[in-house]
Amino acid sequence: MANTNRGQIGEDFIRRYLCAHGVATGNGSRVTPTDLTIGSKFFEVKTASEDVSGNFQFNHIRLDRQYDYLLCLGIAPDSVWFNVWRKGELAEGKAGTLVRMAEGQSVTFKLTKRLDSMRPIEELPDWVEARNLH
Repeated sequence: MANTNRGQIGEDFIRRYLCAHGVATGNGSRVTPTDLTIGSKFFEVKTASEDVSGNFQFNHIRLDRQYDYLLCLGIAPDSVWFNVWRKGELAEGKAGTLVRMAEGQSVTFKLTKRLDSMRPIEELPDWVEARNLH
């Protein structure tokens, strides 16, 4: 599946999953700078499938865009995972090492996460609630 399609499916999944758990979200789209809103917070959503090593590689992360949180959605063969970082944490390396997508450019990055650094999708509504985002 193309990365653009995977990204749209991931965004749609997050929106529908949260809605099913009573959390209202706002729509972003491919032509808006933000993928998703929850309350007054802006989210960049990245989706990746699990690779043969048990890792997820989240591509095209940009620090020059306006958003409050990066939400990474990991799709494994039998489960769905997530993790979220504030943009500041991302820039400070607290989410892990951002690697440039291409030599000589500093606009888009990738972030590789092991399965054991992700959280089961069932915890996402509680994550939202704990931050009083809705």
